[in-house]
Amino acid sequence: MEWPLVIATFVLGIVLGYVGRTIVARNNESSSKDKVLEQTRLELGQHKQEVTDHFEGHYKQLAELTEQLNRVNRQWNEAANTLAPKSKTKALPTFSAKETVDTLSSQTDEQLDTDDVIIVNQNN
Repeated sequence: MEWPLVIATFVLGIVLGYVGRTIVARNNESSSKDKVLEQTRLELGQHKQEVTDHFEGHYKQLAELTEQLNRVNRQWNEAANTLAPKSKTKALPTFSAKETVDTLSSQTDEQLDTDDVIIVNQNN
């Protein structure tokens, strides 16, 4: 009579071991997914910050470029007025970093010569 009791205990141990291992594996899998999700959120936050920094840097460079272009255009216009005051030379425009696409798009196509205009959108 001892053998059936030993065999039943062995089978019961195997079943309880399998159930326990399954429960522990599910908890580990859940915590593993939580860790991966948190890591992904951190990477997304870092990527957003890098993109923001990138565009801020480009905006500063474009603002500097606009200012340099304005200086060159003013010098050109002054030299053109000094050297050929009665000439029908076309004055070069100066640009403002505060111009937006909306104010430029309100102008008609005949007024807007795309060779002479640089659009700087400060809203992005």
